[in-house]
Amino acid sequence: MKRLSKVLLAAFCFALVSVSAQAQDDITDQDLKDYAVIMLAQKAITDKISPMVNDLIAQQEGMTGQRFQELRGKTGEPAQDWEKQFLTLVNKQIKAKQDAAGEVVGTLAKHSLGAAKYNAVKKAYAAGGDTKAKIDAFIAELAQ
Repeated sequence: MKRLSKVLLAAFCFALVSVSAQAQDDITDQDLKDYAVIMLAQKAITDKISPMVNDLIAQQEGMTGQRFQELRGKTGEPAQDWEKQFLTLVNKQIKAKQDAAGEVVGTLAKHSLGAAKYNAVKKAYAAGGDTKAKIDAFIAELAQ
């Protein structure tokens, strides 16, 4: 009985590895290009966060970039009420942009690659190697 359980477990593990390897083998250059487009869309939104924060700081009388960082890092003097309100406002706007970027990624991933393929490409990209190099090349090409 134990032998049969071990054989079944080994067969199950082999099947999982085969399916996983097959999913990665099915990744095409078009899939990599689609992933690059998704990454660029996300970057287009998140790259606007820092300039937005800098503009808000510049418009807020009495606020400096250094003081803003102190407030975010909870270092320095205790925050005054107006500083707490300002920090809350800025953090809400940052979160809104981050959430928008997440929605864009989710929508594009769902409708262009599908969740399974998106996750496979994301995993392959994180692993580095040829996949990462190809995606980085597509990003550079598309960003021109």
